[in-house]
Amino acid sequence: MAFTTTSRPSGSTKGSPAPEGTRQYLLGGNWKSNGTIASCEKIISEFNGAGPIPANAEVVIGVPFIHIPIALMQLRSDIEIAAQNCSLTNTGAYTGEIAPSQLKDMGVTWVILGHSERREGFGMAGEDSELVAKKTKFALENGLKVMLCIGEKKEEREAGTTMDVCAEQLKPAAALLSTEDWANVSSELFVCFFFFEHILCLFVAFMICSF
Repeated sequence: MAFTTTSRPSGSTKGSPAPEGTRQYLLGGNWKSNGTIASCEKIISEFNGAGPIPANAEVVIGVPFIHIPIALMQLRSDIEIAAQNCSLTNTGAYTGEIAPSQLKDMGVTWVILGHSERREGFGMAGEDSELVAKKTKFALENGLKVMLCIGEKKEEREAGTTMDVCAEQLKPAAALLSTEDWANVSSELFVCFFFFEHILCLFVAFMICSF
């Protein structure tokens, strides 16, 4: 049985929702591979004690797999939970993989895909844009919303090729996803600031409704 928002502390909002036809702000935090049970509970407590969330914004936190149940039980109900990855497979004999259907069943609503660290591989084979696009499509088919990460390296930015790099990374997704799919996809804009001793990274992004 999925964790339900009714069992979590309630949150609060202020202001007015985004007018029809305008973009909703998406505020996303990625905890990466950080945290202990104690540190996660401390951060959750900080969020639960924070003020109201603007009604024209959606707040999502990317939590390590092992800490997702804690967040789904303790985090205020108006903050959604994202997994930091998912597989291109459904359930079955795929040791070590976590299917998007399993995340959806638990109560997770978002997944982060195509992050630069996963594209680089950190000691193992990285994920190319074709794979990221396929995983994005599969996650959407299984009812998750996707934070599709794109972005240039420092040397590419300094060479003035940022837009070319980003466009190339988006090509496979643009070819594979339908117009309807894009309503549930956001793209990180890499506006970041760090606090909580770098455990939490918040970035500001706009919901992309279509291309």
